[in-house]
Amino acid sequence: MDGVSRRRSRLAFLLLPTMDHFAHDLIERLPAASGWEVRGFLIKQPSDVAAALAWTDHRERDALWFEFCWPPFPRIIAETDFAGRRVIVRVHRIEAMETNFVSQTPWAKVHDVIVVSTDMAARVRNAAPGLERTTRLHIVHNGLDTRRFAPLHDWNPFRIGWCGLLTLRKNPVLALQVLFGLRAIEPRYHLHISSNGGERLATEAFSHLARYLDLVDAVHMDGTVPQREMPEWHARNGVLLHTSVHESFGYAIAEAAAVGCDIAVLEHPGADEFWPAATRYGTAEVAVDLVRNAAPHRWRNHVVDRFSLERQVAATVEALRKGSATQ
Repeated sequence: MDGVSRRRSRLAFLLLPTMDHFAHDLIERLPAASGWEVRGFLIKQPSDVAAALAWTDHRERDALWFEFCWPPFPRIIAETDFAGRRVIVRVHRIEAMETNFVSQTPWAKVHDVIVVSTDMAARVRNAAPGLERTTRLHIVHNGLDTRRFAPLHDWNPFRIGWCGLLTLRKNPVLALQVLFGLRAIEPRYHLHISSNGGERLATEAFSHLARYLDLVDAVHMDGTVPQREMPEWHARNGVLLHTSVHESFGYAIAEAAAVGCDIAVLEHPGADEFWPAATRYGTAEVAVDLVRNAAPHRWRNHVVDRFSLERQVAATVEALRKGSATQ
């Protein structure tokens, strides 16, 4: 038996610059959990794809994972002869909701597509109605490395966290409305924002409303918090205020809950798949009540039990074991 036949199956993760942040935990954890060899390939030029194909040289057993359904990946899939290799694509929120890349992908050449929620699965089916005639659709919830987000802090109920890009989708002006309502009752409430920028319209609207509501001194811009420091940033807050009009999952919500923050989550499509009714609100008034009645460490077990990295890895392994769809 030759060496290629004896070796383990290989999974090549094809990654795009600045869009690889969701893949590294899987690349690290999958080998031990699955028995596959796993390697990331940062795709900057055509030769990088060729390197991934050369590494996955057992065509009946190896696979390529395209992380994000984002250019140039749809074109690469269309133009590449995979010669029997299994092809997997993971679709994230931005491709399914804000672009037409899902509809432009040649799904007949893809064996498996992975999404993080039932809502995302419905959006992918709507964008590519014939997809499941050729391609398996797997729902694999995102997972958090809960060891990194162990409870760390002395709880401060008056420090509210908000994190993300200042964009219209993230809806930061709603956070100001909630803060205004809170400070009308108790002036010790302050809002701390972790963000590395955003859209001009959303940023200007946020600054304008903060001045109009006389909240400038109650809003603290903490700037870009490195990923390794996010557990400590969350741990300094009492509550994470979520205001986005849509999330596919909501990593920041899970991170905050894992360190012991309470959470207040704007009701949005798919929210009920992840977050209990007791955490969700539809009006600023209800959000004020949620924050005022917050308690520490209420939702850590919810995250650990449902959205751990271990569960995500196990579900990904199960998807890999199901084999390729009929092409």
